[in-house]
Amino acid sequence: MQVKSNDERTAVRRKIADLLDAGSFMEVGEHVSARYTEFYQPDSVIESDGVVTGYGTINGNLVFVYAQDGEVMGGTFGEQHGRKIVKLYNRALHAGAPIIGLLDCAGFRIEEGLDGLNQFAKLYRKQAEASYEIPQIAAVIGQCGGGMSIAAEQADFLFIEEGKGQLYVNPKGIVEGDFDEDTLVSSISDGSYDWATIADKIKKLVCTLPANSSVRAEYVEVSDADLNRTCDGIEGKLGDAKAMIADIADDEFIETLPDAAADMVTGFMRLAGEAVGVVACNAVNGEKRLTAAGCERAASLIDICNRFDVPVVMLTDSEGYATDGENEKYLAKAAGRLLKALADSERPLVNVITGKIVGSAYSLLGSKGIGADYVFMWDSAIGSIVNSRQAVEMLYGNWTQELEDKFKEGQSSALAMARHGLTDKVIAAEETRKYLIGAMQVFANSR
Repeated sequence: MQVKSNDERTAVRRKIADLLDAGSFMEVGEHVSARYTEFYQPDSVIESDGVVTGYGTINGNLVFVYAQDGEVMGGTFGEQHGRKIVKLYNRALHAGAPIIGLLDCAGFRIEEGLDGLNQFAKLYRKQAEASYEIPQIAAVIGQCGGGMSIAAEQADFLFIEEGKGQLYVNPKGIVEGDFDEDTLVSSISDGSYDWATIADKIKKLVCTLPANSSVRAEYVEVSDADLNRTCDGIEGKLGDAKAMIADIADDEFIETLPDAAADMVTGFMRLAGEAVGVVACNAVNGEKRLTAAGCERAASLIDICNRFDVPVVMLTDSEGYATDGENEKYLAKAAGRLLKALADSERPLVNVITGKIVGSAYSLLGSKGIGADYVFMWDSAIGSIVNSRQAVEMLYGNWTQELEDKFKEGQSSALAMARHGLTDKVIAAEETRKYLIGAMQVFANSR
């Protein structure tokens, strides 16, 4: 039997080199090869069995990496292939370090029967265990179908390599009816990009998130000038969540699930050097309505923050739930998932009401009642059980501007909500960053 080694720098090894600090990668299991079976007795085998595994560092942070090689045995998943990944998960869990998977798998090896599937089941179980312990990051760099697509979705962060990555449970040829693969990818991934961009995003995530659920994220020094700066002009950006976040954050905002829902923006930023999660309402075509997809997107971010001890900042500005029929099918369930994520959280939660907050969306989006530690409210913001004009018409039987102004002042203005204990402090919009930093510093010792 001839054994073919992996001395040459294959494509997946180059991708690993792109991710890690130069010279830091330590490959393990490089000589593992597929075992012979009744249906598999080749003249030669290729070492590594189609997956490169090992560990290294990203900006000094320890990470574990596995990269599937689609050029080995047709890019299939076998017993030894799966065993290597499961062993790597064990090592990552023991070390308390993130695991990164580069996925390119065409399916399972029929020659190995259920032995490969058994290892795959162990991988599923190990991913479930890891979800409460260490960050899991994945990038689809080739085919990712069938059971591997489910494994991909278990990752906390999932990227698709543009022009190469394919994510599906069943291939289009056997799916009945219309099916848009791009819609699936958009709803569950953190975006499709070229490889260089994906590598950069993975590095930023590793350098921002805690290494595991038992430690805090790394603190980054911030100058006094940046600590004390105000958010001048932020009120004029109301409805543009990304622009508002950019004003509040220390530096770059790392967005998650960017294509999943336009009415909600989620991601991570640093605030006075500390990593925090962000959930912010966003206007779509001039409307500020909360959709089922927006609730799911927000819940996903809060779930991650819950597991890895990351505090959450919410920027709320919503006129209520979306009213279209398609959205109505899923809205209650999605809103329930967001409610559960917020109610179950033991992490610091600070909410800033920046514009309008109307109807039961008020209760859901980071209110005092649902458990927010601090709620700030811009002095220009308003909150109401229904639209203020509707409220006046129902209460007085007719509408005048004078009556609406009176209702706003007594019932829905920022000061009125503060008098009822529904907000902790009324603030000027430009002071948002200052008050968020102060609130987060209150929790420094508790975390």
